[in-house]
Amino acid sequence: MPPIAFPTSLSLDNRKAGHEGALTESQVEMLKSMWLRLFALFEQSGEAIVRPQQNSSEPVKKSGGFLGFGAKKEEPVRDYFLGATIDPRWSSLPLEKALPMIPGSLLREAFWGMVATNNPDATILRFLRARKWDFDAAFNMLTNTLRWRLEMRINEIMSLGETGLIEELEKSKKGLGISFKEQLNRKMVTLGGPDRMGRGVCFVNVQVHHKDNQPLEIMKILTIYIMETSRLVCEYPIETVCIVFNLENFTLANMDFEVVKFLVSCFQAYYPETLGLACVHKAPWVFTKIWNLITPILDPVVASKIIFTKNVNELENYIDGGCLPIIITGDPNRPAVDDISTDRIPQAGQLSPPLSDPRVKAYWEAIADYERKTETWSKVREFGGDQDALDRLKLAQSYRVTRVKAERIMRGETIYHAKGLIYVNDNDRLIINYNTHTWGKEDITEWV
Repeated sequence: MPPIAFPTSLSLDNRKAGHEGALTESQVEMLKSMWLRLFALFEQSGEAIVRPQQNSSEPVKKSGGFLGFGAKKEEPVRDYFLGATIDPRWSSLPLEKALPMIPGSLLREAFWGMVATNNPDATILRFLRARKWDFDAAFNMLTNTLRWRLEMRINEIMSLGETGLIEELEKSKKGLGISFKEQLNRKMVTLGGPDRMGRGVCFVNVQVHHKDNQPLEIMKILTIYIMETSRLVCEYPIETVCIVFNLENFTLANMDFEVVKFLVSCFQAYYPETLGLACVHKAPWVFTKIWNLITPILDPVVASKIIFTKNVNELENYIDGGCLPIIITGDPNRPAVDDISTDRIPQAGQLSPPLSDPRVKAYWEAIADYERKTETWSKVREFGGDQDALDRLKLAQSYRVTRVKAERIMRGETIYHAKGLIYVNDNDRLIINYNTHTWGKEDITEWV
């Protein structure tokens, strides 16, 4: 395997067509138009928020039946944390009716929470590419994502971090936080890597999942928690992630079609251009019928990124053996980064990072500066060529460095921070440490 090429300086070299730093004149014009439309959206007043009625009734537990079919008919299970801070109309009404109701200030917060440490231009370009440069379709996809992120409370999930989220879930509903912690301890979903293309890897160990053991809400939160954490390493030059669905020892009792549908919707509707490769590992014969039910809901682009592996040797064609967890290799003498235990409890974050903190204040000032310069740039209709493209990358890099300095307060710690896979060091540098022969401690602070 050739060594992973890490960026050493900011340049336009090796940029992919349609990506930041390699746009055509018409693509730059579309990006500028998207920014101007977003800025107008962020200014809207919206309507008074009518939050959902609090109901103390017990949730109805899901019951059995193959893929949910043949189960006893019951009332829908309600959520206790997700959706608790929004007006229910925002998610229930069609986008064209719901969007004008949402205060622009909240949409702006959701947008910059989505950007996080990434290049803001790159974030928008994902939606434009996903909709094949159809401006209206891309705008609708992006704004639908923003309202979804408000419903899912993604900014809060990430600012709370693992420990803080467990505590907040317990406040929402007794036992909810404990259920989330149990899912983490079972290691149904873990992070590691890299694969042979340098991508971070999410391992989904289906054998430890039983759909009746936890509410669907917890599985949605777990999915978001992992996807948002993995986005820290989903930036130029490695702009996608790899997922391994480990189906060893899979039975029908492990199948949860609602979770599958949620995961598929995330990649297809809310995290465009993020999936690089999906490996379905050791699928048993019983999975064939299930796969026939899944394929109709897959977008052709997503489906084209799915491969099947029968054994570890085949999987190692895509991921080096030293990066695979023990649950896949069966070799306790070759642990992956997530197999290593730690006594350190992830430090809890806050539900809302304090604006009085100097790092948070500097972060929002950086956003305001980026917006001012971007609005001015967007109103200039001439094509600036390479120098303009490089200037945009420099502006994004400046923003990213400031955001990284605020990471320790904007993002609560995860177990991956506690284990040293992801951390911000004392010099405010963002470090990714897979601890493998292809990727040790790598400073990715200035990658844009």
